[in-house]
Amino acid sequence: MGITFHTKKGAIDLANLQPADLSAEALGDAMAKINRFGGRTPEPWSVAAHSVLVEALCTADLKPWALLHDAHKVFLGDLTDPAVELLCHVGTRTAVENAIKNAEGMIDRRIGAAWGLAVRSMSGPLRTADQIAFLAEAWTFLDVRPGTLSPAETDLLDRAMSCLSDMSIFDDWRAARDLWLGRVEFFAKLGALSPP
Repeated sequence: MGITFHTKKGAIDLANLQPADLSAEALGDAMAKINRFGGRTPEPWSVAAHSVLVEALCTADLKPWALLHDAHKVFLGDLTDPAVELLCHVGTRTAVENAIKNAEGMIDRRIGAAWGLAVRSMSGPLRTADQIAFLAEAWTFLDVRPGTLSPAETDLLDRAMSCLSDMSIFDDWRAARDLWLGRVEFFAKLGALSPP
């Protein structure tokens, strides 16, 4: 099909991503430069930092994939929930949601194959960790307090808030990249993943 996507190392085919396109350096660099919440936070908060937060909230078996659960955003961008809702409003909800889900799934499968990992994006506990990380970030950066949570979710939110207060990487994308790459290196040394 051939969909040209430009990178600092040259053009790649978005429809046929190769392992070399998915290196830790390429993903970490781009994830650290993509701001969450459409860049509307008082300080930069990147997809890389978010992924480290989600990893901290996951059980050991999910931690390696947690670092990669949003890596597809390197190629698709970080569509905010309101942006997706607007696309659904002006288009057909099912078509929009399916297109996003299918594109994310295709890229996730490429990343999983390149890194020697099973794709765990639909895992219930990982999705819960991702949602709790979102709530903690919204509270920290936008003062949006979460609604009613179960006791287990409240405990996880407390952990997320504690992790956020320990992560002092808000104003430097390089620090976020290095933090993410450090976690990748840690799991690579354990043999839990194999970056291309």
